Amino acid sequence: MNHVALSLDLLLFHQNDFTSNTQSKTSRQGRVKYFNKKYLVFWFTIPLLGGAAWYAVTECCLTPDQLGIEYIRATVKESFSIEMENAEYTGCVFYPLDTDGKQFINWRSFMGYTGYLSIMAVAFLIISFAGCKSCYLVSNLLDQGESEFSKNLQMQLYKALVAQTVIPVVLLFIPFGLLFTLPIFEINCQFLATIITLIFAIYPAVDPLPILYFVEYYRIPILEVFKKPHCSGSQVYPASNNSVEN
Repeated sequence: MNHVALSLDLLLFHQNDFTSNTQSKTSRQGRVKYFNKKYLVFWFTIPLLGGAAWYAVTECCLTPDQLGIEYIRATVKESFSIEMENAEYTGCVFYPLDTDGKQFINWRSFMGYTGYLSIMAVAFLIISFAGCKSCYLVSNLLDQGESEFSKNLQMQLYKALVAQTVIPVVLLFIPFGLLFTLPIFEINCQFLATIITLIFAIYPAVDPLPILYFVEYYRIPILEVFKKPHCSGSQVYPASNNSVEN
């Protein structure tokens, strides 16, 4: 959900810059007003609401039950040598077995699956809308013959936005979407668990890289830090003509 807040922030920035070129500077503040102190609570609330919604779905639909415990007992025992009485988990079983050994549809699990996908879909749609809108606004700015500085800054921010949209799609939306969906078709996706654990661990480190790379004000100072200092070689100066001879 932090990507939703970032996308909306950049969208408002682009829209404000666009309106600043069509209205007098003395008669408007544009959408910069939405970044004033009284609106900061709203921006900080977006990730909290996303986390709260995710927790609510997990608590209501994906908490351990006896069906799930018995279903994964053998797998946990084989893979980790742990009894289920000594383990905690969250997950769902779409087609558990009843007392007669027959499969039935676990609608509680499907409700949890729908809740997770709905949260991911809302975040993805907001990010996509903000990205497309920003692309439109940036293209209009470039067509209106803005200064080279303004064009460069707008394009840097737009590239950063696109990159920060692609990264969560590749590292979060697609892997977790597959992890949630494949079990519905009874496709074994256990191999994804290790990969997703690694991806989820490195994601916080990868997420800020587009800003550091595409925005020159960050990229240039960082590159300067890693540049090797030029080592001046030893120099020999000739003796002065006024040197005193002993």
